[in-house]
Amino acid sequence: MEQTSSAPMRTLKGALLGLCAALLCAVLLTFLFSALLALGVPDGSIPFFAILTVFLAAVGGGLAAGIKGKNNGLLLGLCTGIALGLTHLLATVVFGGFTLFFLAYFAAETLGGMLGGILGVNLRRS
Repeated sequence: MEQTSSAPMRTLKGALLGLCAALLCAVLLTFLFSALLALGVPDGSIPFFAILTVFLAAVGGGLAAGIKGKNNGLLLGLCTGIALGLTHLLATVVFGGFTLFFLAYFAAETLGGMLGGILGVNLRRS
């Protein structure tokens, strides 16, 4: 007997896969941008690299979720971006340092996830 999963369960599975991919991307991008800063990039560019890191990590997570999900890329990417943002919020609260600048991170994670989800579905179809 074939077992079919419901649409919300598929969305959850895709978002969790996207979250794992986004966290992996975030770690790799952090190492890359840290190396760039060690090579002499001015310290004033750290906020730019931080926003770029969370945005690109969310795009990577949304891309993985969209490829896995096959359709509803916008929804999968949105769920992935929100999951990444909530994970980021949890880490920020636990380790301290919550500021209103976090809203910019959350917006970048949400928009990046949606963009990645749309791209992932379209890459899957082509």
